[in-house]
Amino acid sequence: MVRRHGHRKQILFLITDVVILNVLYHVTFLLRFNTSVPVSHSELLSGGESPFIYFLLEAVITAAWILNGVLFRLYGERAREQFSQEALRLLRTLAGSMGVVFLTIVFTRLGITAYSRLFLFLFFGISAIGLILWRGSVRLNSRRTNDSRNILVVGAGKTGVRFFERLQANRESGYKVIGFLDNNGIASKVRPMILGKLRDLNKISEQHTIDEVVIALPTMNDTDLGEFVADCENLCIRVNIIPNEHYYDNSKILEGKMAAVQVGDIPLISVREDPLDQPVAKFIKRGFDIMFSALVLTLIFPIVWVFAAIGIKLTSKGPIFFRQERTGENNKVFSCFKFRSMRLAHRNEMDSIQALPGDSRITTIGAFLRRTSLDELPQFWNVLKGDMSIVGPRPHMVKHTNDYRSIVAQYMVRHFVKPGVTGWAQVNGLRGATETPAIMQQRIEHDVYYIEHWSFWFDVRIILMTIWKMFTGDNHAY
Repeated sequence: MVRRHGHRKQILFLITDVVILNVLYHVTFLLRFNTSVPVSHSELLSGGESPFIYFLLEAVITAAWILNGVLFRLYGERAREQFSQEALRLLRTLAGSMGVVFLTIVFTRLGITAYSRLFLFLFFGISAIGLILWRGSVRLNSRRTNDSRNILVVGAGKTGVRFFERLQANRESGYKVIGFLDNNGIASKVRPMILGKLRDLNKISEQHTIDEVVIALPTMNDTDLGEFVADCENLCIRVNIIPNEHYYDNSKILEGKMAAVQVGDIPLISVREDPLDQPVAKFIKRGFDIMFSALVLTLIFPIVWVFAAIGIKLTSKGPIFFRQERTGENNKVFSCFKFRSMRLAHRNEMDSIQALPGDSRITTIGAFLRRTSLDELPQFWNVLKGDMSIVGPRPHMVKHTNDYRSIVAQYMVRHFVKPGVTGWAQVNGLRGATETPAIMQQRIEHDVYYIEHWSFWFDVRIILMTIWKMFTGDNHAY
């Protein structure tokens, strides 16, 4: 079993921090001016400006907080530090935000005299205290609820034991070692915690919740390392390596992917660090998904539904919508919705056999829906629910995931992100049936490229290419 929750938690931290910051802004306003919102007040203004300049100030503070939060890595998923370090990051972020605010009001026509300096200093102090108390309360609650990430350490020698002892001494790190893998380990100090050998990874992942693996074998050769990393990624488990000169000098696994991360004060190397691993990137992508899918479901879906429903009912018996189990993020299975484009068949056949050119199961209206990709429109409901994204690797049937994961390189890497309604592989002609492992390999290469090169504008580009193909047609849409 695999549990990945750090991204959502850090995004929740960002949203909550912003909300608290804005609440404290109005609390400070109430303490200073006896009103919680900017209104006409003789004491409020010193230069005859509108009181609504304080709303503008609030917007600048919010934007500055998000910017500085990214700059000081306040929302970095892996920066699970001691509370004193976290508090220092909070103060740096707040100080940086106030610096941006002062520069903004100094270099605008308003000038520093347009605002109450006492209000600004009060806000800084109250925000510092309030945010630190909020983060401290979260720490205390995490200890009570045992909110921690489970780590499997590979190597029960001196390096692995030292890593384990450092985590034991720093329980605030939020990480918990559930056990070790070691091919020997007879004389290890942590022998009772050795769960098996390296080849037992699959079995142990079924018995335990594993968030990440930390490799603590100082001289693991590149071949074995590559195979083990592939095994971990095949289980949607992230891999970190305790660094030393051997890996820096000899390992090709780290080329182009290496990223420095930290568990408390312990430095690690992350084997795969993609753009969407950053909580802020996740926040931007999810926000766009919600807005875009809500617009499609409100403005476009009802019109298409009427015509699709009539056509489906006139050409075949059965429901308007088709629901199928697909593999999603972190190998989690979800129900994917489509307009039904085929005649009803045996459930096993529908869940295992892909559509082919001239497929007799496809109805007349179904052929049109598939050719224009309108059959995928109900998946915007999956996007709104959070099972999918607008752009990402297309979700595969569960059977195909089980069939291909062991024969196609990096197949399971595509499940490190949410599947998409459209994707980079699809707009490059790699849609439709995947009749051979070679065709599937091409699709996976495009999916991995998308994951490693994600940006907001890359998503926009894929969406525009998808719309273009909807109108011009796609030979692989059948």
